[in-house]
Amino acid sequence: MTPSDRARSLTDRVRFVANERAVDVARLRRQLVFQCVLARLAVDDVWVLKGGYCLEVRLGGVARATKDLDLAFRGDASLIDAHQMSELLETALDRELDDGFTFSIDEPKALAAAEAGQPGWRVSVRAFIGGAAFETVKLDVVVRAAEIRGGTGPLAVEPVLQSPEFTSIVIAAVDIPQHAAEKTHAYARIYAHDRPSSRVKDLVDLVLLIEAGLLEPRSWAVRLVHVFTVRDRTPPPAELPEPPESWRVPYGAMGEELQLAASDLDAGWRLVAEMYAIAVTAFDEHHLDME
Repeated sequence: MTPSDRARSLTDRVRFVANERAVDVARLRRQLVFQCVLARLAVDDVWVLKGGYCLEVRLGGVARATKDLDLAFRGDASLIDAHQMSELLETALDRELDDGFTFSIDEPKALAAAEAGQPGWRVSVRAFIGGAAFETVKLDVVVRAAEIRGGTGPLAVEPVLQSPEFTSIVIAAVDIPQHAAEKTHAYARIYAHDRPSSRVKDLVDLVLLIEAGLLEPRSWAVRLVHVFTVRDRTPPPAELPEPPESWRVPYGAMGEELQLAASDLDAGWRLVAEMYAIAVTAFDEHHLDME
């Protein structure tokens, strides 16, 4: 079988599975590449999965489709620059596995400085099957050793295609309380700039976690305090701010697409704000009990 034949065969298999599961073909192709990338990164202990793909793995088709793979690097930030990050990724992605994929990457491009002053890069990764181009994905890599300390755990990623060359992967990932705390921090900064944030997805993702019954208030509170302290050196706010009116239409569209019970902006905000209030109260009571 020629390289192009092998790529075509894999494309046909992905299309068949996508039709069978009634999911978007492009989403399934990205997921396949994400998993093959993660299979190589999981060999090392320095990469931690975070962001939207964590939700896709935990919630399946219920979660928003993500186009980027978000990773935290838990090495020493002072020892890493764009060139060194490129070398680390190239070494990891050069590993030969039975899936038949090979990868090439572009030079990492710096992301905007994070609140905690840690570096980050966006990396374009081209995936090839049998030497033929298959898909290009983006990796966003940030240095987060202090921020994610105590907030990670193993996450099993099941293969998109049931085939011997694609096997389940276990990789370090931010846990649910940490993930929710990061989303909450981003949401709480709605009015931190000249114009309100447009990150409606942060509220939507929190609603998804709560509606799935995955978010426990006390654990969330512990990570909230940790994330806000590391990023801002301040405690989390006593209350969550209300979302801007400009979020109403996009939230409604996402709510309908994802079939949220809290399908409109007001209901979504109330759900998250009420759970947040429980979390803050639980944390305060915990500290009073310790005094």
